[in-house]
Amino acid sequence: MNLLQVRILVDDFHKSAAFYRDLLELKADWYEESMEYALFNTGAARIELLSRKAMGEALGEDLGQSGSYATNFVLNIEVENIDDTYHRLSDKGIEFVKEPFNHPTWNGRLAHFRDADGTLIELYQAKKKED
Repeated sequence: MNLLQVRILVDDFHKSAAFYRDLLELKADWYEESMEYALFNTGAARIELLSRKAMGEALGEDLGQSGSYATNFVLNIEVENIDDTYHRLSDKGIEFVKEPFNHPTWNGRLAHFRDADGTLIELYQAKKKED
């Protein structure tokens, strides 16, 4: 099996589509306004499992129990330079839940924000290997 895509179900399609298209600058391979459907090209994707408790500890907040008001998944986006990306997105008005920080256990530098519909997004920059 190959992961085809991750589908995010949103309450406000237009606001969410604008977020991914205009603020994150993702290219839409397919965008159909009348169907309220968009398919954004992000490159390769993987499935990752992490306990809600561990994610909450990394953010310093309680993510609640699984259900309609909980954070049930996180979009994890790898970037080359997290600080540059953080500043670029902040300048566009994106409010971060947690600014860039080092997380040695996860072997990288992270930052977190939510999209227009509340989906948690993690920016990840892998720790550079020291020679």
